[in-house]
Amino acid sequence: MTHPQLDQFVQKVDETLASYPTLCQYDRLRDLEKKTGQPKAYIFLVAFTILSTVIYSMGGMKLISDLSAFLYPAYMSFKAIDSADPVDDMQWLTYW
Repeated sequence: MTHPQLDQFVQKVDETLASYPTLCQYDRLRDLEKKTGQPKAYIFLVAFTILSTVIYSMGGMKLISDLSAFLYPAYMSFKAIDSADPVDDMQWLTYW
């Protein structure tokens, strides 16, 4: 007896987690889902909320903005290096 929009949201989160299995530790989430009976999406969202709260309490918004200003360009740079298109290499590697 759950809300249809909540079920749809849980399904979208689960599909996103399944598309990045190593990044999201999908196998561990599946094991936790079997042990607890709670959906993987709930477990992931609780872990993400706890991690975000800890980071925010340690360094505030400045730490979060500094991390995102470093991590996103770093991720996109690695992704650009792996691609065959030299245009994105120029865009992301000139960032550094």
